[in-house]
Amino acid sequence: MIEVTDLTVRYGPAGGGVRALERINIRIEEGSIFGIVGESGSGKSTLAMTLMRLLPKSGTVEEGVIKLDGTDILKLPDREFRKMRGSTLSLVFQGAMNTLNPLIRIEDQVAEPLILHGEQNRAKAIEKAHETLQLVGLDSSTWRKYPHELSGGMKQRAVIASAIITGPKVLIADEPSTALDVITQVQIMNLLRTLQRTLKMTVIFISHDFPLVSEMSDRIAIMYGGKLCETGPNALILNRPLHPYTAGLIDSVPAVGRKKRISAIQGDPVDMRNPPSGCRFRPRCTKATDSCGSFDYTVTHAENEHDVYCTLYGN
Repeated sequence: MIEVTDLTVRYGPAGGGVRALERINIRIEEGSIFGIVGESGSGKSTLAMTLMRLLPKSGTVEEGVIKLDGTDILKLPDREFRKMRGSTLSLVFQGAMNTLNPLIRIEDQVAEPLILHGEQNRAKAIEKAHETLQLVGLDSSTWRKYPHELSGGMKQRAVIASAIITGPKVLIADEPSTALDVITQVQIMNLLRTLQRTLKMTVIFISHDFPLVSEMSDRIAIMYGGKLCETGPNALILNRPLHPYTAGLIDSVPAVGRKKRISAIQGDPVDMRNPPSGCRFRPRCTKATDSCGSFDYTVTHAENEHDVYCTLYGN
């Protein structure tokens, strides 16, 4: 289980810069698929990098706790956490296909995590790499090829194989379908779902694509401007959205098989260098009131672990 409590992350100097995440609270059950959705700049990738402790030098965790099975991973010494990175927590990077080294064969790149963690010698690591590549749907004809010889979907499968070869408990997939055609997207999503069930992993699935997240996830968190808008079970988020931003996202997506009026969310995304007071979504919200300007993001618990951060609810 992963519990994130009051997580705040800043880029830039203390007292200045940008707060990319502010007071994030989420709970991710073991063995589930947890979806995080929001437009560009909402803080999704920053959350993934913080979970992996891979923030750039300009990024600082100002406050907060991230517990994995009861252990606060932010307090672990670097040397101890490096052992966990890859073996317990693993990440499929955004734009993952570009992370493959063009000069190294696929089997060697997939085997590399086992060798780096000192779990196996090269021969056994290569053997395990072959098994893992087969698991993700790549046969022996691809194993000794270089990345440029593979299609986009094949490269994405190889990256996923590299992420799961160490048997992590948690797999973070940050925009894993970026730059893939629609058919290949579906194949990769089906692969992730199958791997999650087969390997009994917890998957954190991050995307700006609401339909894709809703198709994959057991629970969903909606983010905007570095803050949470709403979290809850998939069905409740889709059928009874509470936050105006969530409702706007759903209204902007066509519904296959039925007539539906499509409407866009008006206005521009929040400028994180100079965010509005109170609710970050206030300048674009059709239901905004004077109280939104002083909103402190107090959570309202609705039903069945369905939480919303909005002045329309609670006291």
